[in-house]
Amino acid sequence: MASINATHKINSVGITVKTVVIADDGECILRVRCNASSPFIWTVSFTDYDGSYYRWKTDELPGILHDEYNAENIMHVARIATACVKNGHGWAKGGRIIQSAFDTSSEAQSTLAS
Repeated sequence: MASINATHKINSVGITVKTVVIADDGECILRVRCNASSPFIWTVSFTDYDGSYYRWKTDELPGILHDEYNAENIMHVARIATACVKNGHGWAKGGRIIQSAFDTSSEAQSTLAS
């Protein structure tokens, strides 16, 4: 039986919502952080079942209004995790780069989010 659990953390870096999904394949983790002092509003990170890690910085969360994100709604989690994997920088479990997606311009990040 799959489960989804969300926790919230507030500190000087910002507000972070961590969602852990446990399924037959193992565990994956999605973190969505609203940044206190960063060129981008959101930092999204996703650790896949196989240990691959992705990080994406953006000004928009795709398809979800900022005040409607629900960390325990699997459809919201899936949409954000998919965008993070598609648009973010990725590392394999051992640290090897599997996807390079760093672009510091807000315009480029907004284009990726759409």
